[in-house]
Amino acid sequence: MSIFKERVSKLVRDVSVDTIILTDPINIFYFTGCFIDPHERLLALIIDTESEETTMMYPALDQEIVNDTATVVNHLPHRDGEDPFRMLFEQIGQGQDKSIGIEGGHLIYDRYMNLREEYSADNIRPVDAAVNGLRGIKNEEDKAHLQEAVDITEKALFDLKEDGVIGKTEKEIADYLVGKLKSYGAMDVSFGPLVLTGENSALPHGSSGDTEVQRGDYLMIDFGIISESRYVSDMTRTFIIGEPTDEQRDIYNAVYEANLAGIKAAVHGTAMNIVDKQARDVINDSGYGEFFTHRIGHGLGYGLHEQPSLDSENKEALKVGHVVTVEPGIYQPGFGGVRIEDALYIGEETHNFNKFPKEIEQIILNK
Repeated sequence: MSIFKERVSKLVRDVSVDTIILTDPINIFYFTGCFIDPHERLLALIIDTESEETTMMYPALDQEIVNDTATVVNHLPHRDGEDPFRMLFEQIGQGQDKSIGIEGGHLIYDRYMNLREEYSADNIRPVDAAVNGLRGIKNEEDKAHLQEAVDITEKALFDLKEDGVIGKTEKEIADYLVGKLKSYGAMDVSFGPLVLTGENSALPHGSSGDTEVQRGDYLMIDFGIISESRYVSDMTRTFIIGEPTDEQRDIYNAVYEANLAGIKAAVHGTAMNIVDKQARDVINDSGYGEFFTHRIGHGLGYGLHEQPSLDSENKEALKVGHVVTVEPGIYQPGFGGVRIEDALYIGEETHNFNKFPKEIEQIILNK
């Protein structure tokens, strides 16, 4: 049995509906091996939960991609101008008593209303938890692919550190990193890159602009790739340009110690809110708690933000196979910000994918 059919089998065992209709391209890739960006057109994976028969509905212009990669039983292409929902209803059958599983977090309202033409609201049920639960657990092969993605990301950052940053704009550094990442085999960037310097580094999700890197600045770089195998990376390092001030040292070391505390706590069996608390307590005790404004981390895999969520309200335990980030930060408006982010594989022992240095003396840049 292929890995994709095995995933389908696991999914149908976890849900109680007659038919599953998935529309998120990443989820469809996860269950079929076929990635398509349908733009505004309808893309759907249809799974009969009794027979486990799979059907892919897709824009006809993507026929060759489906032929080459999709591990599905039936192909259901639709051309521009055709009504794909009529075709879908003919494929899966009609009737108000038929139960349909959807991704409640992805299916747009207009498409939900199309389903309501044939199926009662009570029989249209979310299967997000089952899908996200499956995607949240990785195996050793996934781990190896993720390590490859992280290694490519870190190579580009080592190059930047060697070549220097002073006098370059945020945009120029971002463009430099994109070029390096692609030269090392990245298919694309997973986001950004997010390059922020000076006061801009106090914006956790700011936009890279024309601000130049100068001595005395923080330089926060948060970036990642999409690998050829479609796994993503996500890492952050914050540099200090020139000799740090006492306040810069205090802030940086508080984040660094929080990062280490979160990593130490991130072992299988530990509740996720405890991981968040262990890291957050370090920053609170340093006096900067009000400036740490987000959760400690999130899942990572084919998607940039997957399950699980390492936040203060999540009391679920980390499991073997989870891949999570640990990324504490302090963001002081008008002064600057620091974030340090590593990605971890939760096994019998926790594996840190990241090797790029993060001790303060190793992140000071003088060129």
